Amino acid sequence: MADLRPRADRWDRRDRRGQMILVGAFALAVAFVALALVMNAAIYTENLATRSESAETANAHAFHRATATMAADSFRYAHDAHSGDRDALNRSVRDSVEVYYNATRRQQAAHGQITNVSVARTNPGVNVTDTDGTFGSDSGLDDWDVATDVRQFHTFRLDVKGWPDPDSDDLQVVAGDSETWFMNVSHDGSSYTVGVNDSGTYSVCDSTITGDFTVDFAAGTVDGDDCDALDLEGVSGPYDLRFENGSVASGDYTMVVDGTAGSEVTDAQKTEILYSMEVDLVYWSPDLRYRSTVRVGPGERRG
Repeated sequence: MADLRPRADRWDRRDRRGQMILVGAFALAVAFVALALVMNAAIYTENLATRSESAETANAHAFHRATATMAADSFRYAHDAHSGDRDALNRSVRDSVEVYYNATRRQQAAHGQITNVSVARTNPGVNVTDTDGTFGSDSGLDDWDVATDVRQFHTFRLDVKGWPDPDSDDLQVVAGDSETWFMNVSHDGSSYTVGVNDSGTYSVCDSTITGDFTVDFAAGTVDGDDCDALDLEGVSGPYDLRFENGSVASGDYTMVVDGTAGSEVTDAQKTEILYSMEVDLVYWSPDLRYRSTVRVGPGERRG
């Protein structure tokens, strides 16, 4: 009769296999837990780094905005206090920026940041204004340079207030030379016509003006209406701004340019200014290196 009792070695093998499965399952569980811990740690570290980087970037941008506000205020204050004296204007803006830098660098250093703020450069300019007469020079010239070596302008406006002789030639404003760009004003005895020639292409801005009117080159308007042709963007600088047939019309003019006054402009008609300035700033922290330049040029329009 066969022996139906289990053999001891058979049970031993089964026990060992069960133990191995149990140990393997436990090892897998430990591995999964370790993997989860590693992934959570990586996600936490990444989130922490992102939050830190975002905070530092926000701080750098806030410092940039504060510096830009300071630069604009310093520029405006200098011209309110020292208009006409370019040396004093330069000293004023540089002193203001230095005071700001000395105050902010201590504050930023207390929080672990290193900053630097300095005036990189100032650009000289001139304000030319005549509010009593014609568009001719005070010495009697009809064709003359109002400003030279012009690259840009903040303000450029003509106020036409009269036209004594309707049969006279057109009043012209020339940028560079008449082959490149000019604006002309004509009068037929009842209304004015304003047009622009840009490299051979002539455009009429308005032909229905009957009273006093303003040509605003910075705003690009004639008598308050838009005239895209007044844009001087296509005129490469530096160029001279010239009046031709200036005595045919009476009126006023004013301009603020990145250039110099023409030789016929009198001392009473011109004021030395700073056209613009550039301020360099640096913001360094353990996690961020930020450099930028703030440019201050109120109402600036390239021309």
